[in-house]
Amino acid sequence: MDLTAEIKELREKKQTYVKEQADKIVLEMVRRNVTTDTLATCDYSNWDRELHRAMLDIATELRARGLSVSSSVNYGVTDWVFSI
Repeated sequence: MDLTAEIKELREKKQTYVKEQADKIVLEMVRRNVTTDTLATCDYSNWDRELHRAMLDIATELRARGLSVSSSVNYGVTDWVFSI
């Protein structure tokens, strides 16, 4: 078993997911014609845990695209704010 190849595959899968989610956020902002938008994530059973765990990388991707990204945590829920 080649663990290096499997790790590389997981990294590529994560990077694809990060770019897809960043695209979704930007496209939703464009669709709604807004310059600021928010998204709440949480690492709890009824939430999208994969999205929550990837948000730091998604935020980095959005910043690379020129957006401003900030976050705050309230009662275990992370509120993300995206601005153009």
